[in-house]
Amino acid sequence: MFSKKVLRIAPQLQISRVSSVARGISITSALAMCLLIGTGCQEASKSGTEANQEQSTNAPAQSGQTLVAAFPEQVVIPTYERLVTQSEKMVTAVDAFVANPSDSALKAAQEAWTEARVPWEQSEAFAFGPATSLGYDGDLDDWPVNETDVTAVIKDTKPINLEFVSSLQTTQKGFHTLELLLFGAENNKKAADFSPREREYLKTLAAAFDQTAKALKQSWTEGVQGKPAYKTVLATAGEKDNTAYPTKKAAVEEVVQGIIGCLDEVGNEKIGVPLKAKTTDDLESRFSHTSLADFKNNVQSAQIAYLGGTATEGPQQNSLSAWVAKNNPELDTQVQKELEAALTALEAVPDPVEKNMTDAAALAKLKTAQEAVLTSFATFEGKVLPLVKEKA
Repeated sequence: MFSKKVLRIAPQLQISRVSSVARGISITSALAMCLLIGTGCQEASKSGTEANQEQSTNAPAQSGQTLVAAFPEQVVIPTYERLVTQSEKMVTAVDAFVANPSDSALKAAQEAWTEARVPWEQSEAFAFGPATSLGYDGDLDDWPVNETDVTAVIKDTKPINLEFVSSLQTTQKGFHTLELLLFGAENNKKAADFSPREREYLKTLAAAFDQTAKALKQSWTEGVQGKPAYKTVLATAGEKDNTAYPTKKAAVEEVVQGIIGCLDEVGNEKIGVPLKAKTTDDLESRFSHTSLADFKNNVQSAQIAYLGGTATEGPQQNSLSAWVAKNNPELDTQVQKELEAALTALEAVPDPVEKNMTDAAALAKLKTAQEAVLTSFATFEGKVLPLVKEKA
């Protein structure tokens, strides 16, 4: 029930939970996957993007077309740009540690890993398109880590290089293998604990991660593997050559389904499963003790996708919020309040959550936060999505 990878093209033969929102991917996502994998799409026209550029800077969304045309530039690309920036910093910090192993250099690498998590987790509500169809999500953030197979890599004698890393299962690379190596299974790793091969593995994983992060960004901005930039694919929804989104409504639904899937995963899986078990075993970032930050950033991802930017900036022009407000202002107010309530409830949970999984008071606050997240999820699924289906 937890597998996300089973929805990908050519999944690995393993059961794992990818931190994307693949469980909420709509039928239109499947069409988008086919486009990127190779069913073909002629170079779409720029009319959707040009229409968006002609909008007044203060104008609300006038249609679903302007919403999806603005979404890549306002939401997706800026987030992936931040991911690449933090990924490069992580590579620099890891390289410095490997060159001169010390506890201070290790701490800097750990902090760089933690900072790179922020934009990635804030992208979970729009992990459709290339992130799913081209496998970038799995390569960056599959979980849980296969600790046995990671140990096998460390004990092996094969040279560790980028080609070798590309051959590994997704649960042997990406964020959480880096996390395991950097922090240790008990969150007590010291520089002296690293073997030369572990340092080599760490360095190469960071470099591979950076390559994937840059490819993900490029898939939206320029296109990869001979495919058009996904920002163009989304912006030209409804045009005759767009096989991914044959209608603009399909593209708007994609945006909403991404938010729904993200909130569903946070409430029912990332929080729900460990809350039921009352153990740390199923917490996503348990090695680094940053799972609570993941929860918050995921809810902020839904907020960013809905508002077209951060909450401090307020609803942006051509955002989903502006579109909902135009069609049902009371619903827009409800959605914004519920997302804020979920974040407030998460702020009340003692951090790190990994140290409080047997504390009744802390678990009660975590339960309250879960309920707040699921309230927002229910509103998107039960009210926002039907509104889109009716009016987009």
